[in-house]
Amino acid sequence: MGKKILVIIAHRGIGDLIYHLPLLRSLYKSFDKKITILSNKTNRATQVYKGENFYEQIIEFDNSRIPFPMNIRSILNFKNLINEINANQIILTSNSRRLAIPVFLSKAKEKIIFGSSFLSIFKNRKIQNMTSSEKIVHFTKNLTLPKFDQNFNLKTHYSIENNSKKIFISVDSHHNQNDWNLDNYIKLIEILIKKKFNIYLNFRDDKNIINLFPSFFLKSENIQFTNKKNIDELIKIISQCKYVVGNESGPVCIGASLQKKVFAIYLPIHTKPESKIINNNTKYFKVGKIEDNFIIEKILEDIE
Repeated sequence: MGKKILVIIAHRGIGDLIYHLPLLRSLYKSFDKKITILSNKTNRATQVYKGENFYEQIIEFDNSRIPFPMNIRSILNFKNLINEINANQIILTSNSRRLAIPVFLSKAKEKIIFGSSFLSIFKNRKIQNMTSSEKIVHFTKNLTLPKFDQNFNLKTHYSIENNSKKIFISVDSHHNQNDWNLDNYIKLIEILIKKKFNIYLNFRDDKNIINLFPSFFLKSENIQFTNKKNIDELIKIISQCKYVVGNESGPVCIGASLQKKVFAIYLPIHTKPESKIINNNTKYFKVGKIEDNFIIEKILEDIE
């Protein structure tokens, strides 16, 4: 039967799944055996990895934080879930103690936890300063697998087009503090409408952003709102566009992984944009270092 490998992805974001592609592909190619993925249900791995062939099964789990007394029960339940999968090797790609403990207690013969020693009070500053994607690559290399594939390109069942008049714009992100001011996006979109672009406008449906747009946006034939779309539908739409603009977020990382012309906007809290690591052709702008109007001008210069 060979080795059965379980990879546990506790990360919440869609972009986090893109960062894991080098690890998952390297494991599959090294052992020529599909892996089992236990993934945080919020990142929607079943949709993002729909076109990939490196996994046998994706199992979703709830990684919500819960109070201490119930936390003990959740640790035992998670250990039981891991044991039911019956893997020889478990790789946990975060150093969360809440998940590391049940991994440590599981019956798997080989247990690997990415990060500094999860019980240590000391921090490795070099690793701390890495982005999420850099950490995954760093720890994957440390596994010294027979085959290493640093490929962040997402496979999809959809045909990849580069329609020069289609642009995907994502105006928010998982964390509000990462977001560029909405007024800047409105300025950019108003110009793109005049230039006859077809704009796919994306934001999380649980936010009240749609009420902040000018009323004519809601009636414009040039704008399609994608806030009601699921992730698989967004991947299909992004596949058709030539350009992707937005805050560092899941949709922007998907655009980078599909080799689109990406303009990533990020705030000083980031060391560097993940989408630049995923796709070296990404153009990124650090808010605060350059004027907002300059960012708009540079984006417009680079699109046809």
